[in-house]
Formats: sequence, C-alpha cells, structure tokens
Amino acid sequence: MQKNKVLDLGNTMVYFGFKLRPQMSPFKPGSVFNPFIILLWAMFAACNEKQAATDLSSLEKIPMAYAEGFAIYKGSGFYLLEIGPNRPNKSRFLVHKSGKENMAFAGEIDGYIPEGGRKVILTATPQLPHLTYLKAVEHLVAFPNLDLVSSPEIRESIDGKKIADLGKGASPDLEKIVSLDPDWLMVSDFGAAAQLEERLQAANIPVIVNGEFLEKHPLGRSEWIKLTGVLLGKTALADSVFAQIEQNYLAALAKTRDIPAGERPSVLSGTLYKDVWYAPAKDSWAARIIQDAGGHYLFDEQDGTGSLTLNYEYVLEKAGDANYWIGAADFRSLDHMLAENPKYGNFAALKNKQVYTYTLKQGETGGLMYFEEGYLRPDWVLLDMIKILHPSKAATHDFQYFQPLDE
Repeated sequence: MQKNKVLDLGNTMVYFGFKLRPQMSPFKPGSVFNPFIILLWAMFAACNEKQAATDLSSLEKIPMAYAEGFAIYKGSGFYLLEIGPNRPNKSRFLVHKSGKENMAFAGEIDGYIPEGGRKVILTATPQLPHLTYLKAVEHLVAFPNLDLVSSPEIRESIDGKKIADLGKGASPDLEKIVSLDPDWLMVSDFGAAAQLEERLQAANIPVIVNGEFLEKHPLGRSEWIKLTGVLLGKTALADSVFAQIEQNYLAALAKTRDIPAGERPSVLSGTLYKDVWYAPAKDSWAARIIQDAGGHYLFDEQDGTGSLTLNYEYVLEKAGDANYWIGAADFRSLDHMLAENPKYGNFAALKNKQVYTYTLKQGETGGLMYFEEGYLRPDWVLLDMIKILHPSKAATHDFQYFQPLDE
C-alpha cells in the first residue's frame, strides 16, 4: 500500500529557497550578524518544537482493556488510529477536528479523516450496531446485501431510500462507492479486503480494516465500538456503551466462574456442511462464552481462534453423548435438521431436545440479529447461555438470541 509521508525537515529548514543549517548559526563566532537570518533561525526552532510535540511517543495512548487489533492515540486537536498491529500492512489515520492542514505528525499515515464524518459506508452486519448504539444511523449512506440488515432503525432508512445498495456479491460496487465520496469506509479483515483497501485508497477514500473477529476475548470484539466512536466524534458515548456491556458481562461471569468441572454440562457446537463439521476452535469467541457460561466445550483441545473442520466420525465419538448442542446453525426445528441430514439423529442432545439455535430474533427480510448485534453484546449472549446451562443462575433473564428447537 502506498503511504503518504509527512514532510520531516530534520535539521534543515527550507524558506523561499534559502536553506539554513546549524553550522550557519548567527551566533557562531566569526559569523556576520544578520537580522533576517536570526528571524529564520527563530522560525526554524519553533518548527522543530512543533514537530517534536507531535511525534508518536509524545501522544497520549488511550488504553484498551481487551481489544488488541487497534490502538488510539490522542493529540492536540486530533486522534491517531493505528489499525491492525499484527497485519502485514498496518494502517494509520489522523482523525482531525479542525482541518488536516493543521495536522503535523512525524510518521507515515494512510490518510486524514474528518471527525464526525457525515457520510459513512459499512460492509458487514456486525459493524451496523455501532451506528445504532452511537445514535449515528443517519451517517450511513451505503451497505451491501441489504436483506441481511435486521436493525429496525436501519431498515427504516433503507425503506426511505437513504441507504444505497452496494450489491449482493462478495465484493461491493466500487463505482458506486467512489461516486458517493464517503468520509470513510469500513471493511472486515478477510477475503478480498486487501484488494478493496488498495483500490479505494487510490481513490483517496480512507479504508478502515476491521479485525474484530480476530479478538480472543468476547469483550475485545465489543470494544471496537471505541474506534468507531473516535471516527464519529462520539468517544464519550462509545466509552459509556462499552463500560455498561463490560459491567454486565463481568456480573454474569461472577455467577458461573466457580462452578467446578464436575458440574459443568458438556456442550457440542456446529453442524455438517458437505461432510465437514464446522465448529468453533477453543480460543474462539463462541468457545470462550460457552466456558464463561459454566459449560464444558467438548472441542476445547482444538487450537485456533476461528472455525474447526472436523469429520463426522470424530465428532460423533467425541460429542455423541453431549448434554447440550448450542449453535446448530439456523434450522427451524428438529425435524428440519433430520430432513437435512439423518446423521444428526445419532446425537443424544437432539434425542433429548436440547438443541439451541441463534434464530430467536430475525429481521423482516431474513437477517439474524445474533450476527448483527450479538458480537457487540456478548453480555446478552453469555446470559442466554447461562440460562440454557444453569437456568437458576439466570432466572430473570429473557432470551435475546437463542431458542430451543422443537419437533
């Protein structure tokens, strides 16, 4: 990716074609007194002082409690966002309040973004709740695959033709994006993200690469709302939203943290797709929540942060007698599951009607709120799972995303 290099004058000041170097000091013995040179020397000193004041090491780093995929630095009148420290090409953006001409940062940056940008484009449903919770839905000008959107507020904007459709394919409509001239665009850090990032950078459109799905802790994914808060000029509200989610999560965790191993019910997750069983790896978001909910996840020895690819025979041997089956895709009933694949009938959890899906809340065009809002609200997901595994510990909680399947 081509980056913009902020001019670093070093030890030489250029002024109307005249170069002033340290050895030309007007106070050096034997030098000729020249008021103009003294004026230039003073200006040079002031310039160097300003440059030093905006070096990365002099900025205030805003601490993150769980998220590892981005960093926020605060300067005078601007924020510096550093995104994807573990990416091959991490990116930096200056988010400014009063105009980029006033910014002076001694380092490489990928672009300038006006704080509280009026026009925003998102490309994945987990990014949408950031706008609803930060009361900024009116800034969304385009989104792909509109049928996947479940939020009532955003659906209202879609119905009012306020949000352009970027198409249903794997890649959004680049020509339409460029024509909309957004202040910034957010993409998820997988698939064709790097290619999309490069092409839009060439059009001078800042591309925020969201890597929240790589976070190991459920609250790490949720904490990405702080980054969106900086972009929208709503840092205080973003901090408040996250603080409440964190408080809820930790309070729920306290209910189950000390449950001994012998009292933790066994949990199976995932489904078959073309003879491959896909399930969360042990360090994934979903596996961590099952553990925090007081369950024994049966694939907790399988390393990774994403999905496992397992064969049916292994899964049946390992989890055929599991007490619960949580996260069985979006099946509508047990009969639907068996019609799809009779092999599911060999699992005790299905025989005992202890199968749960994340299909409780569905948008009017078929999208699931779990995939839209659930990653921001791990506190609700955790309480849902506690209510499944240890009902008495979440007696007053109403299911938000999960529901049991019946015949």
